[in-house]
Amino acid sequence: MNKQREASGESSRKTNVTLTTTNMTDSGFMNLFQQELQAAFPDLYEEANDYEAIGLTLLLAPVLRPDLLDGAIRERFGAEGDFPLVGGVRGTQHRGVMPTGETWLYACCGDDTARRIDFVQSIPAYLSQTNALLSLEPAPAGEPFLAGRLIFSPYFRKRHSLQALIFEQRLSHLSLGSFMESALQLSDLVLSESVLQGVEEILHWQRFAETAAGDLPFRRRLHKGLKVMFFGKPGTGKTGTVAILGSRLNKRVYRIDLSQVVSKYIGETEKNLSRIFDAAESRGWILFFDEGDALFGKRTAVNSSNDRYANQEVAYLLQRMEDYTGIIIVSTNFRDNVDAAFLRRFQVVVEFSLPDRDERRAIWQKLLAELPGYPINLSEGDWDELSRMELSGGGITNVVGYALLKAHYRQTGLDFLLIKEGIVRELRKENRLTSL
Repeated sequence: MNKQREASGESSRKTNVTLTTTNMTDSGFMNLFQQELQAAFPDLYEEANDYEAIGLTLLLAPVLRPDLLDGAIRERFGAEGDFPLVGGVRGTQHRGVMPTGETWLYACCGDDTARRIDFVQSIPAYLSQTNALLSLEPAPAGEPFLAGRLIFSPYFRKRHSLQALIFEQRLSHLSLGSFMESALQLSDLVLSESVLQGVEEILHWQRFAETAAGDLPFRRRLHKGLKVMFFGKPGTGKTGTVAILGSRLNKRVYRIDLSQVVSKYIGETEKNLSRIFDAAESRGWILFFDEGDALFGKRTAVNSSNDRYANQEVAYLLQRMEDYTGIIIVSTNFRDNVDAAFLRRFQVVVEFSLPDRDERRAIWQKLLAELPGYPINLSEGDWDELSRMELSGGGITNVVGYALLKAHYRQTGLDFLLIKEGIVRELRKENRLTSL
């Protein structure tokens, strides 16, 4: 490997290398494929040294040319079958060869024993570099470490997170949550001054993380990432604000389904959390733990082995959060439900309270103004009566949605009686009485 790069932490040169023709192929079509990739995607290869450039080509082959590695093997050995010298694995549905560390070794060194020894000895140090472009999945127990599948490193995936070619198939199985998006902007919400201040803190942190000088001495005292807690009753805008923040920061928000993460099997919760953090770290996602009481609640006294493992899971989560370099947001309905040791780790804590009378009026006016073509027949007394009703922002949105559907069906405008139907319906859902 490139010793100068290892010492400096940076790539010492840009390369335009080709595969060694005595290894994967004598015909040169693998060389041609790499040259085509370097011409089409120069940014993917700009930091690569010789070995890395070969590894990147091997990784892109199954995506763009699933038959390429099989063809190279047939061209080199003149037959089909298992060739331990070349390595590689086949997937469940993907019928081509996917490269392992052994494939990378062969493509770089062929059967030259001296070169292979030097390559293998350099791999552990290379993989420990924070700016390595390639990595290896763990090999099955008892097998040589180069039997692990060759993959893009977290550093490489983060730098090229928008490049679809490197979005590895294994993430399609990350079924522990879902991505959140929103077409709304912060200006579309009616938020209290304290909430807006909390949102500003998040925006300021991200700007600092992206633009502040890396050699600023005080940075050593700062946390690696930003941990945020949103707490408040349902319908107060916690989830919507998170989604809008993702759009504002141009980051994907991954909402974690705690019912999928928390497993009844010992050790499985830690594995599930590890999968989430590894994927999010490499792509700069915002992690959103919705209704976090289930996993972030007060730790129990150890009265059984199950209690002990539950507390171990919380400890593991705290450590992964501590090490996460991006933004983590946790929402909970009740702040007091969260373990005190966990709460101390948050830099930003934001309360989403139910809107007061003036805020409720502003929400009603903002939502009803978004219905052009539907006359709004409300007197000043009607507006006062609507703002008097203690509803959350989410509740008011539900009422307006109900009234809109009714008005559209009846081909009428929206008046107080129609909106009143929606309010009564919403309050019944919440088991609350109304004087309307």
